[in-house]
Amino acid sequence: MTGFTNDIVLIVFGTEIFGIAFRESGLSAKTADMIVRLSKRNERSVILIAGLTAALLSAFLNNQVICALMMIICIHIAGTVKEISVKNITLPVIYCAVMGGQCTLVGAPATLIASSMAADALGEGISMFEMLPMGLILLAAGLLWIVLVLSKRGDAFWSDASQTAEESDADLPAGQTDRRKMIVTLISGAVMLFLFVTDYVTVGVASVIGGLICMLGGAVQQKKAFSKIDWNILIWLGCSVSMASELNKSGHIQSICTWLMQRIPPDISPVMLLAIFTVLAVVISNFIANTTTVIIILPFALKFAELYALNPRAFLIAVTMGAGLAIMTPLSSGFIGMTVRVGYRFRDYVRYGFGIQAVLTVLIVVLTCVFFPLTA
Repeated sequence: MTGFTNDIVLIVFGTEIFGIAFRESGLSAKTADMIVRLSKRNERSVILIAGLTAALLSAFLNNQVICALMMIICIHIAGTVKEISVKNITLPVIYCAVMGGQCTLVGAPATLIASSMAADALGEGISMFEMLPMGLILLAAGLLWIVLVLSKRGDAFWSDASQTAEESDADLPAGQTDRRKMIVTLISGAVMLFLFVTDYVTVGVASVIGGLICMLGGAVQQKKAFSKIDWNILIWLGCSVSMASELNKSGHIQSICTWLMQRIPPDISPVMLLAIFTVLAVVISNFIANTTTVIIILPFALKFAELYALNPRAFLIAVTMGAGLAIMTPLSSGFIGMTVRVGYRFRDYVRYGFGIQAVLTVLIVVLTCVFFPLTA
């Protein structure tokens, strides 16, 4: 049962209540209408505009909040514009938020942990904009892949392509606004953001506090909030997180890493060694939290960089980026996990994310070699 106290579960619980209040107050309608006007009701344009907005905000603000807000906005857009599918726009926009978070030091929790570990091991952590050049290129490549390749197939990706936006959230408000509810919801968002930035409590607890403010302030009734929460998703996430956590605690992950490291030949090329650690970070991070992946993989990576007399910062950046950009399963992070409520199934994430995951992984290796030469 420990998985139900995990931040991912608490984040989904709190942000779902906040999301219900965000819709009830009419804030989502106003934001969605603006995006629809700018995109001229075109699905690709919605992905582009909303994706860039999410990426920009995620680079400097807590991307849990940004992802939650953008998901609500995507649901509202799909609920009001018949020709736009909620599944076709939600996951791409959240992917953009995840990619945007990799552009700066404060954009993702895994990056902050990696920076702290690097400061201890190397004497210098990751600077605020050290990953920005790589991050912008990865964001551009990912967004182009989504718009030019993935969006062409549309509903063909999903296990239940017949599902419509209305079925996903059939009782969205018609766009009416309530000033008092809007103020309470904005206060809730500001409190959550303050708690995220100050680290007084965990991100999960901050999300629950935000949800409680929405209910206690009257932005949404407690009975309605609890009836709208998808409890199946919370149970599924809680159990999945527990399984992933025990897999790590049992020592299997460390054993696999050690086994792989022992089989690396002494004459391996530096680029191949970097690629191995990057792929390892990506694969593991798709099943356990990316922060945990960084804690597990980064010490190995830095040690091998030292043994082979290579640039340790290259391995630091590659592992951090690889773990942070794992997007192929809903277990990789709370950002991806919260999209389950839209109706995606596990295999949908794999089918949709495999191509972009492969592109990002290859680019991480190539760009790391360009911006952080492996040898002096």
